[in-house]
Amino acid sequence: MLEKYLRQLIAEFNLDALSPLDENQMFSLKLNDFEIALKQLDPGIYLHSKIIPFLPEYRKEATLSLLMQANFLGQGTGGSTLGLTEDESFLTLSLGLAYEMNYKEFKDVIEDFLNFLDYWKVKLTSK
Repeated sequence: MLEKYLRQLIAEFNLDALSPLDENQMFSLKLNDFEIALKQLDPGIYLHSKIIPFLPEYRKEATLSLLMQANFLGQGTGGSTLGLTEDESFLTLSLGLAYEMNYKEFKDVIEDFLNFLDYWKVKLTSK
C-alpha cells in the first residue's frame, strides 16, 4: 500500500523519483526542505523527519520544556511526537498510524505532517 500511494503522490505533484527501500525498510520522500522517512506498518504507516539541528547550549532546558508541552496529548503536534535523534544532534518529528487508509487519507496525513514540520522549524528557529 505505502509504495503504491507514494508513487501516486510523486506522480500527482511531480516530485523526485521514489528512493529504494533502505536497510530499515524505509522509503525516503523529499518535500520542501525536509526528507521524510516512511515505513509500512501492518497495518498503517510510520513517518519520521529531522526538523533542525539541536544546539543544546542554546536554551536547552527551555527548548526541551517547550517540546514536552507540545507532546502532551499531541496538542502541539497533531498527534505526532517531537524528539531528538539518538545522538541528540537533531530535533525530530515522528508519527505512527496503525490503521489502513485510502490514498486521500494518506495524502492528508503527509500534508499535515509537513505542516507541523514547517511550523516547528519556524517556531524553533525564531527564538
